[in-house]
Amino acid sequence: MRTILFAIAVMLVVPAGAAEIAFLSPLDGSQVIGPQAIEVTTTATNVDRVEFYVDGTLAGVARTAPYRIAFDFGTDLDARTIVARVLSNGYRTTEQAGVTTAALTAGESIAVDLVEVPLRIRSSKTVTAADIGVRENSVRQTIREITPRRGAAHFAFVVDRSLSMAEGRLEAALRAVDVAVGMLRPGDTASLVLFNHTVSRPRAIDSLHPAAESAMQLVASGGTSLRDAVSSVPARGRTYAIVITDGGDRNSAISEEGALRKVSGTKTVVAAVVLGTRSSFLEKAARNTGGTIRSATRLSVGRAVSEILADINSRYTLVYQSAGTAPGWRAIDVAPLRRGVEISDSRRGYFAE
Repeated sequence: MRTILFAIAVMLVVPAGAAEIAFLSPLDGSQVIGPQAIEVTTTATNVDRVEFYVDGTLAGVARTAPYRIAFDFGTDLDARTIVARVLSNGYRTTEQAGVTTAALTAGESIAVDLVEVPLRIRSSKTVTAADIGVRENSVRQTIREITPRRGAAHFAFVVDRSLSMAEGRLEAALRAVDVAVGMLRPGDTASLVLFNHTVSRPRAIDSLHPAAESAMQLVASGGTSLRDAVSSVPARGRTYAIVITDGGDRNSAISEEGALRKVSGTKTVVAAVVLGTRSSFLEKAARNTGGTIRSATRLSVGRAVSEILADINSRYTLVYQSAGTAPGWRAIDVAPLRRGVEISDSRRGYFAE
């Protein structure tokens, strides 16, 4: 009888199959520095707690999903060993997994940037960080967060008022802006920048101070400083620059490369509705930042602007922590890691000083 009881006890303690534990952050071989999340997922059921160890020392405990803690890795250049221990079934089952991060060399940059990447994703299920891989200049990056929504943002509507926007185009563009402002979400703000051969100061707009009020005081006239206008948009936080223009540029002081450097920051998305000539500058700016370009006429500009807003409102937002690859242009490559996930568009990169 004593032997039988012992056999039963062993059956209760040893699980039929080991649960899987996967690190979401940081990933094995990635570089870590400064404050960031340590997070795992697990297929274990009845989880009591998850213990996180950094270099053999207990760093924190998570008791409920998501199994995540915040940890400051400081400025240590050495590789770090991170272990997650999952205790479940009334603390009777213990399983663990670990990753080892890559060391930084003394001559390597340790600047840390949080990079936001707006994404258009098609998937039958909600996408998590485990479903997406990110590389910056071919270096694998650690995803901090991916959410099926966008956060509060500033929308800068940059509207061409040059002579080519006459015959009702300017008025239609400003009415389209007012419709778009009605699609903004709580916490969003909006401003209007008008330009011809000169660029106006941004003016705050909302439902009580519509953009169309400007149409009563404006006459479409003058030249076009498109690059100057787009690059004038301040990007202190998450910003969407929505440009409505005929597409020409005859008067800008800033070069195309200079303008692209200014708008291709980590938190600015450029999108545009073009009523006329193709703009290589806008196409490059949209491609770099994850925006879109739409062609329209005076009659369809309202629909085109509303479609851009609807697209922005439906996007995922991915945030990763860049340990700093090379200064200058940093190319971003986002790829799905599981079947059934399709990434139709994302930010292509950004300029870093």
